[in-house]
Amino acid sequence: MGEQINNYEQGYRSALSREEKQQFRQEYCKKSAFLGISLTFANLATIYAAIAVAYLAFVHLGSPIMAALVTLLSLIVATRQMRALENIVHFGSHNNFCQDKQLNDRMTNLLAAWPMLQDVRQYRVFHAAHHGDYGSHGDPCKERLERIGASGLEINNNRQLVYAILVWMPAYVREFYNEVKSSSKQVAIFGLWHTLVIGGLFAAFGWQFAAFAAAHWFVSMFLILPFLRSIAEFSEHDYQLGDTVCDTTFNNLGLLDHVLLHPAGDAWHALHHLHPTVTWWKQGAAHRFLMQRDSAYRRVHNRDDLIQDIANFPVAARTLDIDKQSGKEGKSGYPSGFGIAPAE
Repeated sequence: MGEQINNYEQGYRSALSREEKQQFRQEYCKKSAFLGISLTFANLATIYAAIAVAYLAFVHLGSPIMAALVTLLSLIVATRQMRALENIVHFGSHNNFCQDKQLNDRMTNLLAAWPMLQDVRQYRVFHAAHHGDYGSHGDPCKERLERIGASGLEINNNRQLVYAILVWMPAYVREFYNEVKSSSKQVAIFGLWHTLVIGGLFAAFGWQFAAFAAAHWFVSMFLILPFLRSIAEFSEHDYQLGDTVCDTTFNNLGLLDHVLLHPAGDAWHALHHLHPTVTWWKQGAAHRFLMQRDSAYRRVHNRDDLIQDIANFPVAARTLDIDKQSGKEGKSGYPSGFGIAPAE
């Protein structure tokens, strides 16, 4: 496929009736400050609950092996919830947190963005370009794949994919924080936010737990989260599958997606691109409504399993041509930039 200069067309025209469109907006696009704040706080609180469980395991379990296993599980849970906070920042950038835009930004920052080294206003600048310039040179998500060297590679199996992600990781982390505009000011706010929280834990539970919590957060956020985030983001789009948003964006609906990689509404990414005003806690219900009533929406790509074929999606144009010539339809692809060699 040639070099893309213009942004992709949406490639979707809703087949809902006027009454159904009105019902859809009323049921799934209505914002709620109470739900936004309470659900985000619950995600944040779960991180510290997981940290507390790991700390108690170290203190009270007699078996180092069991304590280590509990700690590993708590790291996974905490990382998953951090991924949820990042997804909430994403939805907050669309003003989907609550109706009041000032309150939307303040609560998104306080409960989700600042602890994750982000700012929702800065994120909005980068993310608006992703939606507005989707598929063109102005699309920051597409450009990131090229800058980190993810273009033109051939990956034949999961092991090669994991290795490639580890090789890209330093560049990926740098590019991610550049895109979300994590400036020195945000580093200072991030430090202040965590200093206040760790100070409160120190006052309430002592220095041992406070130090454990700080180390646990650091490991989850800076060592584990980038790996999970990279897989999640790489699975959302395949720019080479077509030339419209609808044809190149995916709902990732497998169990692992919901449990680990795409929490807080992120699993329905195709839905989000076609209906960005749907609040993040209504994504699943909105998807089911559209699947039942909107024949145009039923054209979107839905993956039910991620890991089973994570490195075997036919992505490169030459692979798609091979499938067409053989009369075989390929599966919905992995992201643009992955040249997946056909199986022997």
